[in-house]
Amino acid sequence: MAGLPHWKNSQAATNYYEPIFLNQFEVVITPPQVITKNVNLLVEHVTKITGLPEITPTATVEQKYKFAQRSFAAAAPEKTTADLAVTFTVNLNDDNEAYIYNIIRAWSDITYDPLTGRQGLKKDYVGQMAVTIFNKQGKVFREFKFTPVFPFGKLTEMQLDYSSPSLYELTVNFRADNWTEKRTGEIKI
Repeated sequence: MAGLPHWKNSQAATNYYEPIFLNQFEVVITPPQVITKNVNLLVEHVTKITGLPEITPTATVEQKYKFAQRSFAAAAPEKTTADLAVTFTVNLNDDNEAYIYNIIRAWSDITYDPLTGRQGLKKDYVGQMAVTIFNKQGKVFREFKFTPVFPFGKLTEMQLDYSSPSLYELTVNFRADNWTEKRTGEIKI
């Protein structure tokens, strides 16, 4: 009878391999060049990012022979863009400015300004985003660079409530047409 697994039987245990902690990351966002005020503070206010591309490059297609089914990789990918959702804390500075909201709102207004009806050209409203994921010592093992990237969709509304102690957080959806990814130990085919 085989015994239960023991700590000594695990390579991950005996080699002290570290798990991946999901709070060891940094997001650097670079808005279009016309937005310059306080943009260095964006990195300090990111609390969460979702939507990093973990996609299968192609869909599947199927054929049938009587009752039997065969599956194949499709001839084209289902999607070639990435939709990222970034959550920011929002503070007021000494001038009573909600600077993070103001940066994102200015960026969104370049795309479409709801107060004037002005629409922007893509070359004027795209920026860049970099996401680095690292271990507890700060050694990067995975890195994404998204360019071009721009905000889209509705910004998080303020839900005011006298009985709530909640703080305002802003979640912004970004669309990326292209990205590169680097992984430590990546298997090249």
